Formats: sequence, structure tokens, C-alpha cells
Amino acid sequence: MEVKELFGLALQEHKKKNFLSAEKFYKQILKTYPNEVSTLNNLGTVLKELKKNKEAIFYYEKALLVKPQDIITNYNLGLIFASIEEFQKSINYYEKVIKIDSKHLQAYHNMMDIFEKTNNQEKLEEIITKAKSYLKDNSIIKLYEGNLLYKKEKFSEAINILESISFDFNNIMQEQLRVLTLGKCYDRSKYFDKAFDNFSKANQISFKLKNKNINKNLYLEKIESRNIFFNKLKKEKWPSLKLSEDQTNPIFIIGFPRSGTTLLDTILSSHPSIEVIEEKSMIPNLIGLLSELTKNKLENLRDISNDQVVNLRNNYFKNLNSHITNKNSSKLYVDKLPLNIIYVGEILRIFPEAKFIISLRHPCDCVLSCFMQTFEINNAMANFLNLEDSANLYDHVMKLWIQYISIFHINYHEIKYENLVQNLEKTIKSLLKFLELPWDDNLLEFSKTAKQKQQIKTPSYDQVTRPIYSEASGRWKMYEKKISTIYPILKPWIKKFNY
Repeated sequence: MEVKELFGLALQEHKKKNFLSAEKFYKQILKTYPNEVSTLNNLGTVLKELKKNKEAIFYYEKALLVKPQDIITNYNLGLIFASIEEFQKSINYYEKVIKIDSKHLQAYHNMMDIFEKTNNQEKLEEIITKAKSYLKDNSIIKLYEGNLLYKKEKFSEAINILESISFDFNNIMQEQLRVLTLGKCYDRSKYFDKAFDNFSKANQISFKLKNKNINKNLYLEKIESRNIFFNKLKKEKWPSLKLSEDQTNPIFIIGFPRSGTTLLDTILSSHPSIEVIEEKSMIPNLIGLLSELTKNKLENLRDISNDQVVNLRNNYFKNLNSHITNKNSSKLYVDKLPLNIIYVGEILRIFPEAKFIISLRHPCDCVLSCFMQTFEINNAMANFLNLEDSANLYDHVMKLWIQYISIFHINYHEIKYENLVQNLEKTIKSLLKFLELPWDDNLLEFSKTAKQKQQIKTPSYDQVTRPIYSEASGRWKMYEKKISTIYPILKPWIKKFNY
């Protein structure tokens, strides 16, 4: 087959998203023309789609050796390093792009997005200023300028800029950031009706963008199946396990989303003897392995063998350690993923001596805050696109938690967000006693810790970098009319948690 024909087939398969076939054809072309830049780039892009990132980088870098000033290659390397969260390398390549083409809007856009998400206000302001000098009156630049003004608490100025622009469906993610930032600005400016309207628009966009295969009810069913099973479980619980006494027992931060877990994580991370592993999938992976062993039947949890439990424990710690750069035996490693709360029963089957830190917040504030954020939509997060679904999920999750503590003798410590905000030192000292650690003054400087983090991978990243603030406590009262329909669902939990 001639190279010209191969190239046509490769492009055809690439366009159809048949990436494995496209990869094969591109590699055949490179046997004849090993330095063909467009083929090297296309192959890199196909490999990126196949999640073969190291190989993709290899071919992009090979293209760059052939043509160092190629804009497409430099841009592609910026994209792939951003996707694997090597942000400085990504920025370096985007800077090469704008050095070659000072009006390359997408490179500016991607850099602004990185600086915004990593909360690097200084660099964000620098790149906005630079972009404005080459691209005047551009809506993308105004979007990030408005976002920067929000971070600087210049709400009126931010509102003026953000209300002067809008984006169509082709730029729907930018429109979502615009209305979300407007919602935050109006909320802080005490225009609560306008704030609510903009948060609603942001959620409507999330609904439009969500994958058709995502089903919020599947997550509710997952919770309900556990509630039914553990409700039937007798007090004798599981057969006893023979486990090595020298193996560490894990520590988990759990709770409902937006209950203060990210703030708690950031404060604890300021302690020299604590490292929080944030939003990783150690427990979801463990639950997947456990489901295979039990053939997706919770009643089979009783029958897993001691050896199987040991293997599952080892697998969990191997997964955990893969997220630790410099392992230190004197440190406590804390696994923070709030909705691991629904798996507490299964966690205890594998780790009967595990410790849990549960973060609580006024139910109305917690649910309202979930509605006021944008999440990456999956079956769980699809429940946050309106207030009714958010309140319903809260009710399901907390019923399951109460079910767990009624059956098991769980070693847990409760932290209320409001106590953390009002009296940080007293609240954290109590938690440190539970963790058997001494007080450290670095805990009071937690906002510095937050700023040193490369990226806080939750919707709270622009909040925990601020010193302790109290306006988020009791915010629900400003939206009392808006949440009146869900108040009956949450009222029992307000009473239960003594709010």
C-alpha cells in the first residue's frame, strides 16, 4: 500500500475516532517517513486519546526535534502536560507558542485556565495583561479578568465586566464559568436572587453537558442497597480476622460534599506529621475488587477469606503509596474522599480498626453549597443539578451513616464546619487528640499551605486559600424562600445534628 493511501486511511480512522486503527496506519507511514511532522503530531494526538501519554509525548518531542518552532507541536505538548497535571511544563510550551505567535488566543486561554485553577493570581494577572496588549476587547480575556476581580473581592467591577459578555453553545464551558462567577459575585454583594439565578444557569449547563449514560438514580440505588443490607446485619457482624499487628490502619476523611472536608484537609496538611491524599480512588478501586470477590452481592461479604482480606488490604496500601512522593514512616496518611462515607460498612470488613473523621455542616448550608458549585458530572454528582435532588441525596447518605454507627463500633471523630470556623484551635486540638498527635503552630497558617499546593482539586480551591471566614456559615438563611421546598427533607437532620 502506498504512503498516500495509508495517510488517507489514517486520517479517515482518526476522524471516525477509531484510534487503534489510526495508530497502526500512522506508525506504518513513519517507517517510510520517520521525520514527517504532521504524522508525528497526529500519532501523538491519537496516543493521547488512547491514554498512552508517555508514548504520545515521545512522538510530539520527536516532531519538535525536526521542527522546533512548530506551533502545533508546542501547543500539543502544552495540552498533554496540562492533562497529566504537569502544569509548569505545560506553561513552558504555551509560552513558546505565544513567542512564535503573539496573538495565539487558545494558548493564552489555556494558561489563564491553569493559573485560575491553581489559584495563582499573580501569574493570572500577568498573562491577562499580556493577552490584552495583543488581543484587545476579547471576551475570553474579559472572562478571566472578571474572575480575577472576583478573587480580589472587587465584586462590582467583576460584575460589570462579566455582564458585558456572553458565550454561545460553541463556548459553553466559558459561559458556565461566567455565570458561576457572577453567581459568586452577586452572593458576596448580597444580591441573592440574582446569585441564585446564575447558579441555576450554571447547573442547567451542567445538565446539557452531562453524558447521556449518566444516571443519578443508580447512585441512589447503590446507597439504598447498602441501607437495606446493613439494616438486616446482626450485631455479631463479621467473622474475626487474623491480621498483622504491625500493619497501619487507614484514616479517612468522609462526609457530604461541601461539608468542609477541603478546609479540614488543608488545615491538617499544615501539620508536619500529616499528609492528606486528596480525592483519589483508593476506596472506589477497593470496592471494585471486593465486588468481584462477592459477585456484587453484599451478603457474600461475610464469606470472604482471611487471605482475601489481607490481599485487599495490601492492594489498598499499594494504591495509596503510589500517590505519596516521599514516604515517611513517621507520618500519618489520611485518605480524603467525602462520599467514601457510603462504603463505611465495606471498609470495616477490610479494615476493622480504621479511623474516620466525619465532617458535618448545617444541612441547609451543605445542600445549598452543593447547588452553588459545578462538579464533574458522574452518577453521584448528577444529583446536585437542582436543590430537590441535592436534598434527597443528603437524606439517603445520612440515613446510611446513621445505619452504620448503629451497627458497628466505629472509631470516628466528628468535626462541625461551624466549630472549625469559629474556634479553629480548640476544634483541631480535639481532632489531634483523636489522631494521637501534638499541636503544631503551622496549623494556624493553613492558608499558606493551601497557596503552596499546586492545585486543590475540588470546587473549594478559591476559598481555602483565604484565611478563616464566616460568611459561608448560615448562608442558607439568605436563600430561605428558595430552599423552602426542601426544608422538610432536611429538618430532621438539622435536629439530629443539633443545629
